[in-house]
Amino acid sequence: MKKTLGLYLGVNSLGVAVLHSKDIRFLGNFSFSNLEDANVEALNEDIRWEALINKAIREAGDDTEEVFVSLADRDFIFRSLEMPLMKKSEIESSLVYEIEKYIPFKINELEWSYESVRLLKEKKASVSFVGIKEANFQRIRDILARLKINPVAIEPSCLSLARVVKSLMKLPKIKNFALLDFTESESYLTFFQNDLPVFNRYLSVPKKEDSLDLNKFVESVDFSFQYFKREFKSYELEKFIVVGDAVDSKLVSLMEEGLQAKIEAVSSYQITSRNASRVESVKALGAAGRNHYPSLFKPVFKKAGPVAESPQEFATEIPSLRIGLLSALVGIGLAATLFISIVMGNEVGIKKRELKIKEEALLIPKDFERLDWKERKESLKQARERVSSLRNLKASFKDLSGIFAYLGRKGALPAGVWLDDLNIYRQGDSYKGTMTGYIFRDDSYAEQIGLNELVYSLKKDTYFKGLFSDIEVNSSKRQSIKEFEVTYFSLKLN
Repeated sequence: MKKTLGLYLGVNSLGVAVLHSKDIRFLGNFSFSNLEDANVEALNEDIRWEALINKAIREAGDDTEEVFVSLADRDFIFRSLEMPLMKKSEIESSLVYEIEKYIPFKINELEWSYESVRLLKEKKASVSFVGIKEANFQRIRDILARLKINPVAIEPSCLSLARVVKSLMKLPKIKNFALLDFTESESYLTFFQNDLPVFNRYLSVPKKEDSLDLNKFVESVDFSFQYFKREFKSYELEKFIVVGDAVDSKLVSLMEEGLQAKIEAVSSYQITSRNASRVESVKALGAAGRNHYPSLFKPVFKKAGPVAESPQEFATEIPSLRIGLLSALVGIGLAATLFISIVMGNEVGIKKRELKIKEEALLIPKDFERLDWKERKESLKQARERVSSLRNLKASFKDLSGIFAYLGRKGALPAGVWLDDLNIYRQGDSYKGTMTGYIFRDDSYAEQIGLNELVYSLKKDTYFKGLFSDIEVNSSKRQSIKEFEVTYFSLKLN
């Protein structure tokens, strides 16, 4: 059997695992502090990653035949969609156009993969979409290429972790579960439905006196959990699993109290029975076991592109003319025409007399008495146009109170967002607008995630959907407000 190597590239740490069949041969965890170069902090980040990966592979043994890579979830976009039952090829061709509504950049800048589950009773398909910006993906490929590593597959770490947790903890039957993992520097919460990821959020790890601030951490988990429940109202959670190097019992009790759900806490040691095990190396193990442990979703990323449709060609045959038959048909047609003209002539005369009697019996309004029939017709036309114009004008006015009620509702805006200005105006038969504001999460990436959440929630709101056909980011930039770095944003409402 081949020896496979798994690598997990986190925010600032690295996990490595070597498998021979399902036998764990090596687990290791590395950070930039493990590098021997005294000037490591001055090195370019990509160079530091190269050095760290090279060191990890040397210690793991460089005789592995296949390499699988797991990346931190925060670089990925996760979306869940429901589609009618259709063939896999039809889902794929429709999916790109659907997902374009939910990403904050152009579709041709994306690499993506998906998996679907057919729900026969509900007559629909549940689709899980995972995408990553092409530039971010290519950066990882370039780092590995310089080390002469050609990975068999690259995937988000939530899939790697779920694969190994379900296999080694003997939980194959659960389909709807939450997976929360955390280390000293990063944490992710992922909800799975029908064994597919439908929601994923990167959580900051708050510190208090150099240790985890339990209350703040549980608060952020609770906020994400409540947000998920609002979006997936029919979701039925089977199990909430927390994975950490050492899961504090107080953390579990606080989470159970806040989430009102039973928590199953497991340590990385419980999963692997290895002292060297850490969350990073468990994720690397899940990547290395991609072909050994059962898994529904094994993404293969590809570039998004327009779906080409070949035009249909129709052949047309012109039948040959039959002269004899055509002459007979012409004769029959002439006879029928003569008969109809005689009958219709009598009918027209009768109708004229009936209309004359009805005309004389009509009551003419005073305003129309001095007008002939042509003038009356023109006057009536103008009156109808005025009425139609008034009706259109009345229908064009929108009740904006719902928008302000939504924005003022508690929990409507993502955490850390506050609005500065909202401008809505009419343009032709539609409404346009701009929205500006700020977001503070003490992390530029987390603030960009929050901005994406804001756009997504506005697009889903009934009032905003009724007024605007599209909402997109016009600009965003970091700036200082009272010694705090925040992200200023401007949204275009079309």
